[in-house]
Amino acid sequence: MRDTIQQSLEKAQKIALFGHEHIDGDALGSILGLGKLLEKQGKQVSYFTPHQPSRVFDFLQLGEKVQYQFDYGEYDLLVFLDFNQYQRIWLFTFGKDEYFDLHQKVIIDHHKPEPEPANTLIYRDVEAISTCGILYELTKERRPDLLDEEIATYFYMGLSTDSGNFRYDEWEQLVRAFTIAAELLRLWAKKKLIIDEIFRNKTYRSVQFMQLLLSRMQKIKLTKKWQEEVQVFNLIYSFYEDTELEQFWIDHDEADYGLYIMQDIRNNQLVLLLKKVGIFLKGSLRGRGDVDCAALANFLGGWGHHNAAGFKIQGSGYLEKDIQDVLSQISDFFNV
Repeated sequence: MRDTIQQSLEKAQKIALFGHEHIDGDALGSILGLGKLLEKQGKQVSYFTPHQPSRVFDFLQLGEKVQYQFDYGEYDLLVFLDFNQYQRIWLFTFGKDEYFDLHQKVIIDHHKPEPEPANTLIYRDVEAISTCGILYELTKERRPDLLDEEIATYFYMGLSTDSGNFRYDEWEQLVRAFTIAAELLRLWAKKKLIIDEIFRNKTYRSVQFMQLLLSRMQKIKLTKKWQEEVQVFNLIYSFYEDTELEQFWIDHDEADYGLYIMQDIRNNQLVLLLKKVGIFLKGSLRGRGDVDCAALANFLGGWGHHNAAGFKIQGSGYLEKDIQDVLSQISDFFNV
């Protein structure tokens, strides 16, 4: 499959790269890094994602490089990076399935398999901690001469953000991630820039919002049945409504800063941040040790990885009721 995808990329001249909705550092780094690689080969590349990236990424000075409305033009190849379903770019695909179905597509991803579009070549590595890591390894193997400081910085951004700045305990995955990180640093990836802009520099209002989240924080005990054994562990959760972001002049990525604090609390195995976004309820899960966030998220209709995952469900319109419903479902998951 690697060879077939490589041939498709080499043959195509006009290519559209897609990052998923509410794009994160890994998807953004993937489209920017791969895009630069393709442009260095003389390709015409366009970049699309359904929503404008968080202000956290303003330091990249994207300008009009990334577009938030798709033009449905004549492309030789469509490339989906860091996602594998139409629903992750539904603002582009809704009512336009025929356009996407007819085009040749490539998916490069590290999430677990889902029902995927027709006419698609897929390269998936679920053992990779990020899609940027996959892209770097593929490029190092086939076209190392194309790698430069800018591409290395994009790939380092995706690697560091999807690993929680290398904080998530992913066993061999983390060893692999550190190896890639070291090689990207040898290519002069701007580590300090990424750390300062994404992980350190927080606005006054985002810290105020973090204080609000922490004031709402609750801890509950859950039981997990495994064969004849019953384990008891802690779940810490908090919540907010999207209208509250407007009051603090921050976006969803900035609101997630509270998640980093909650997951560092001692003696808790699972963290949940719930967000009421319009008619939907979105959840971010972070786990430790034996708690499989990916399996839990899948049970709730979502996706993700062992220690970091998310889900999105339609709410009832009553946040308190929806929170209790989700907590009840989580309890059911561990007692199936």
